[in-house]
Amino acid sequence: MVETLVPDGSDHGLAERVAAVVQGLPAADRAQLGLLLGLFDSRLVNLLFTGRPQKFTSLDRGARERYLRSWALSRLNLRRSGFQALKRITTVTRYTATDERGGNPTWAAIGYPGPASPPPKTPKTITPLTVSGDTSLDCDVVVVGSGAGGGVVAGQLARAGKHVVVLEKGAYLNEADFTQREGEMLAQLYDAGGLLATKDLGVIILQGSCLGGGTVVNYTTSFHTPDSVRESWAREHHLPHFTTPEFTGHLDAVARRIHVNTDHAKPSGRDRLLIQGLERRGWHHGLLPRDVNGCPQDDACGYCGYGCQRGAKRSTLVTYLQDATDHGATIVVEADVRRVIREGGRATGVEATVRAPGASRPFSLHVRANAVVVAGGSIHSPALLLRSGIRHAELGRNLALHPATAILGLMDEPVRPWTGALQAHFSDQFADLDRGYGFKFETAPVHPSLAALAQPWGTGAGFRDAMRKLPNLALVGILLRDRFGGRVSVNATGAPVVQYALSTYDRAHLWRAVQEASRLLEAAGAREIFAPQAAVNGYRPSEGAGARARWLDQVHAAGLGANQMLSVTFHQMGSCRMGGNRTSAVVDPENQVWDTPGLFVADASVFPSASGVNPMLTIMGIAHRAAAVIASR
Repeated sequence: MVETLVPDGSDHGLAERVAAVVQGLPAADRAQLGLLLGLFDSRLVNLLFTGRPQKFTSLDRGARERYLRSWALSRLNLRRSGFQALKRITTVTRYTATDERGGNPTWAAIGYPGPASPPPKTPKTITPLTVSGDTSLDCDVVVVGSGAGGGVVAGQLARAGKHVVVLEKGAYLNEADFTQREGEMLAQLYDAGGLLATKDLGVIILQGSCLGGGTVVNYTTSFHTPDSVRESWAREHHLPHFTTPEFTGHLDAVARRIHVNTDHAKPSGRDRLLIQGLERRGWHHGLLPRDVNGCPQDDACGYCGYGCQRGAKRSTLVTYLQDATDHGATIVVEADVRRVIREGGRATGVEATVRAPGASRPFSLHVRANAVVVAGGSIHSPALLLRSGIRHAELGRNLALHPATAILGLMDEPVRPWTGALQAHFSDQFADLDRGYGFKFETAPVHPSLAALAQPWGTGAGFRDAMRKLPNLALVGILLRDRFGGRVSVNATGAPVVQYALSTYDRAHLWRAVQEASRLLEAAGAREIFAPQAAVNGYRPSEGAGARARWLDQVHAAGLGANQMLSVTFHQMGSCRMGGNRTSAVVDPENQVWDTPGLFVADASVFPSASGVNPMLTIMGIAHRAAAVIASR
């Protein structure tokens, strides 16, 4: 099956590498994939689906490809999701896994150079606590998570003289560990190795899982919370503080600390094409504010989704967590917090397990504290509260994902889309189609993993040939502000389960985005334009005035739903919604869980709705304010 998806004369060992990736998946996902593979080789199932009672393994290559296409294009999402599970694991592994010399045999064929530079020998400036046995700690505040929310809270409270313990599920890596090798960095810096997804696999969930969280791997974009969003949160959710100068002060304070500026917005090749298309269409575009200092904005900068080797990205790792450490905070990494402890209705600590190198089992860690701050992000924070017995009708609901996709184009000249500043320009031309809901245009660096996810698959040879066009690939990224959300629950083991389906309302905005993005690429000079759908599609503007209309008909027929068009979330929000009404909100205006003293949530999960902009600075502003509240108590 692996050879059918990505045939190549140098595939030696690929099946073993894919098997290793599968072994690293959560147990429930492994079981589901095993069931799927069993279906592929079931004579009865294949008789029902294809009319032929043959095992997949007994088919020749042509028949196997037809079989896989039937799954990819099926009307049943169960079959589509099965195909996507196999395609994602196999193709991403094929184009990102490295050998003992740090290379990949496909890179030369697709024109990809691999790492731009070796990691520097930068010493680590944070010393996490070594846990060598079952351990108990006492502190003023325990913070679960170390990203945009938890990192800020920890730094501010430690500065205020509180004894803080930070528990991070991921590992501690710094500039010396950022190898720029995709396979390694996805495995070490991202949740589930970058393969986390919604239950139906319809949306890929990309989120950091390391000390510093998403701030280490994000694209540095640092928008202030839009005034219109602040006003709607104040008005519709009884949160007047969002419109006050006080909250503006919190946003400004974190913007200064992480050095938000527009001086480091040199356009990459991707951005230049975006600007060219926008200007020819007469549409809005502007500079992206970025949290960087001394960023050279050269070819190597496009790799910073896998950690910034120069330390120019002002993540919490090099700002607020460093502040916390410098003021006496205790940091524990590879600590999986399983439960918040409550006594007499009040939060009094947490229970966790810690993985220690060389240990035969995880060690238990019990942290007692006067206050507990949950900042694990919009997937893991509600899961932790649910595991801890917190009961609220809205807990886990209202999840917004800013579902993102792109329309792609092939240019006559090389673009080298993996290079340059991560993001430098954006367009709000269609950001307000209806009461503040719509979509942004942005770009993002395209390395082989993202290209493999986006390229349609019709045959193994066709997919291989499409990947070879990577150097000339351009994209218009679509960031949708979704109005109607999903839900986070937990399974029998307590692991989060994410359910999400694009609403009819939001799908209409996505369809508009597809149309406008193709117009934009035409204006930018693309010679061929296609969508990242399961169905192979594309058109050449040179084919005449009707080419685009015919293509749009094909795209519409192929579908925009789950596992029909690539959908990725970089921003998860809203699953522990804040509000002034205890019946409709999980946390109160001061970030405390309603009716649970001492338990606070300080991350994107408290957003009352999707922010409509890259949310990092908003998260940090909310966390900065929450830290002031906790310190005052």
